Amino acid sequence: MTIEDVAVIALAVEVVIMVLARVGTERRHWNHAKGRGPAPLKRDDITLAPGTLYAIAAVAMVAGAVAAPVELTLRAVGTFALFGILLPAFAANAVLVLSTRGNPGAVTAGRRGLAFAVAAGGGLLSVGLV
Repeated sequence: MTIEDVAVIALAVEVVIMVLARVGTERRHWNHAKGRGPAPLKRDDITLAPGTLYAIAAVAMVAGAVAAPVELTLRAVGTFALFGILLPAFAANAVLVLSTRGNPGAVTAGRRGLAFAVAAGGGLLSVGLV
């Protein structure tokens, strides 16, 4: 299995995690609208990722780009920005949303560490997509 294959698998896993978190968020919105649950919290949106997750993904992406010989073209930089920073940060935030049901007060050190690992892994493996 090559780094390209692993990068594509990681990308697919990130998308699945984001879809699952979004479905859970929508379910909480519908339950609240039908009077069967409390109002969803504002941090329940997976696109409201903390800046820390973007920074971790960016640092991991740069480390991967330095370790692997990558030619920095406009296409490569765009690919890194999307698949190396944005999607890993969203996926990491989706892990937090899934594990806490959107409640930022329920974030523990273990959950935060898992989110950091998802952001770093996605950023690092994005090098295989270039």
